Amino acid sequence: MMGRKVALMCGGLAAWVIFPSLPSSASTVRYRAFDQISQSYEIPVTNPADHATWSSVVLVASATLDTRNPDGSGVTAPTGKIYLSLQASSSPVQLPLSNPDSGNFFSNITPLPASAISYVASSGRRYPVTRANPVDQTNSPGPQDGLIDATYYFTVPLSNRRGTIVISPCRSIGVEYQNFVGGTPVPLAIGGPTRIPVSFPAQLTVTTTPRPPSSSSQNAVATPASALNGLTTLAASLIVLFTIVRVRKRRQRVSAQPAAGSAPPSPTQPPKATFGQPTTTPTHSPDAVVSQVAPTNVEVADLEPMEPHTALRIDVLGSLAISPTFASPSDPVRAIIAYLAINSDRAHSLDEIQTAVWPLTESGTDIKRPAMRNYMTDARKVVGDRHLPTASGRPGYQLVDFDTDWAHFQRLLAQANTTSPNTRDLRREALNLVRGVPFSADTTRYFHWTFTTSVVYKMVEAVTDLAHGLSRELVLAGDLAGAESALRQGLLVDEASLTLWQDLTDVVLESTNQSLLDLHWRMASAVLRPEDVVVLRERVNG
Repeated sequence: MMGRKVALMCGGLAAWVIFPSLPSSASTVRYRAFDQISQSYEIPVTNPADHATWSSVVLVASATLDTRNPDGSGVTAPTGKIYLSLQASSSPVQLPLSNPDSGNFFSNITPLPASAISYVASSGRRYPVTRANPVDQTNSPGPQDGLIDATYYFTVPLSNRRGTIVISPCRSIGVEYQNFVGGTPVPLAIGGPTRIPVSFPAQLTVTTTPRPPSSSSQNAVATPASALNGLTTLAASLIVLFTIVRVRKRRQRVSAQPAAGSAPPSPTQPPKATFGQPTTTPTHSPDAVVSQVAPTNVEVADLEPMEPHTALRIDVLGSLAISPTFASPSDPVRAIIAYLAINSDRAHSLDEIQTAVWPLTESGTDIKRPAMRNYMTDARKVVGDRHLPTASGRPGYQLVDFDTDWAHFQRLLAQANTTSPNTRDLRREALNLVRGVPFSADTTRYFHWTFTTSVVYKMVEAVTDLAHGLSRELVLAGDLAGAESALRQGLLVDEASLTLWQDLTDVVLESTNQSLLDLHWRMASAVLRPEDVVVLRERVNG
């Protein structure tokens, strides 16, 4: 440990000596990546007044990831972020002269509002768009109809490489042209949604641009005297490092030698303790016991007895349940265990875990590093060292030898998607794992990551999709009771899913039991919006 501290200290001294002699803005580094999309999309535009509808053709040339802001300001993205933008244009559909609608189109459209465009990453997380430089269409000559005549960009994590840009239905203002004759600006309805998938290379292109030195940076260039002082300081720091290393080696040699007057170790001395084997103290004289020193190369964790082999299970399709536990976990500890269970594909650093389970808020304070380490120790006590090893000598923390109901759910679906003859039974088994809304009882700040990372939304979507598809199969097979059971199981994760309520209404309407129908409408009215209940009741008439 001393060696690491010395290296960091002297590294800091070396940096202090060298870096002041360099200009503070010698160069800028720019990271970029491109996706050559080369696709066109037709977005319908409608004038609600006369119901005239013509499409705008959006030509998407490419998408770009760039650490330099695409709005022309030259601003660099915040640390850990990058800007994602589209290079695209839009113009009216060009109809042939023989078409009766030739010469009819919309133009001079006010560019899409920012609220109409979003980016959904492959992880499911949604990012809003920033709109800049909108063009005033009244003074905008050229073939563009103005639909996307602005700069749109998203600020996404630097690690992002795949996702979908979504243009949702919205409202705008434009001019309707009939026989190439335009009228006055009118409100227009922009259709959709339009989805534009984007994908970038894993490796970004790095460009370094030198900057001319400013007057302040010229003043920062070291004079011969300051350079000599810097070299002197560097030499002094190296001498200190060399001295400390020599002292440390000398101490190691001394500690390795037996104490004066002590007997040499007996060949029958007990072997070094290993993981899972408690050490035993030989029965010698008190002096001999005092002279025994624990091996310096054995970690404390290696001397602790291992818990009996148990299967660790962490269930999240409902309220969080951890079984078995060897201690009572607090909310932060439960959140840490759940985070590592859901994100078990790799080891996670202490910073990553802290960022997830201890989000910063305007009113809350951050947690200190020692306190976070204590929480990790508490988490290890809850599930045992075998399931949560220490991070010593490892890239981070990772749960091992465990299972979750979510992973079980996914395995059953993957198996059901094969040619297995019992595919329907496997899907029923997966659906029966659901107990309620994922993490339903965990609403403290430590579980905000379940929403910010879209974990809950993924689970809800998977369960409702399964319930919807399975119920349709069971209805076709004539198993109305099984279909009703599947739909009610799906409603446990999303009680206001209109799709599942529509399916359930179709099933219940096959019953001649009027009391069951009355109960169905009361339950629907309790969880759905009045307009949604109206939609359900319309299904009575087919």
